[in-house]
Amino acid sequence: MAVLYLDIETSAKTANEGMVIAIGVMTEGEPEVRFCDTFEEERRTLEWFKEKLENCDLLVTWFGTGFDVPFLLSRALIHGVDLSQLAEVPMLDLYEWSRAKLLLSSYSLDSVVRFLGISGGKGFKEFHGSDIQALFKLAERGDLESRRLIVEHCREDVRVLKLVHDRLKPLVERSGWGSPRKSWREE
Repeated sequence: MAVLYLDIETSAKTANEGMVIAIGVMTEGEPEVRFCDTFEEERRTLEWFKEKLENCDLLVTWFGTGFDVPFLLSRALIHGVDLSQLAEVPMLDLYEWSRAKLLLSSYSLDSVVRFLGISGGKGFKEFHGSDIQALFKLAERGDLESRRLIVEHCREDVRVLKLVHDRLKPLVERSGWGSPRKSWREE
């Protein structure tokens, strides 16, 4: 089964006010991250992501049903990129699974990673969503270090997402979540 791990970074919390600035994916090996700081680059990045979905049997996200997927679908509509496959591919949202199956004080990825004793890399713990948006403003002005930090953060989020999935996989599979027969609309 081909599992695709996904994380995105955006310039705003809603797709009508911002754009996708990075898409990170991983199947096996190291995460791949595409950065975009223009409207045209965003379209090309969405097309790249569409290709990554082609052989995907299961999409794994953190709050993907509440943010990543709706944001990507919204931005794809603006660009005329057909991401209908994104609405059809079976998805395991580990945020939703954690909220349903674990009793924790916080369900942020950082909190669950700490709870599970998983070590995130440098880019994982340094920034949060509002920091990324501030870094993007600098990246738009040509600050290459800000761009590098955004890409590194996205890469680490994807890598850590896979580690969380690996750790929770026995429980997830026994609970019936993440079945390749369900799309995210059916969960």
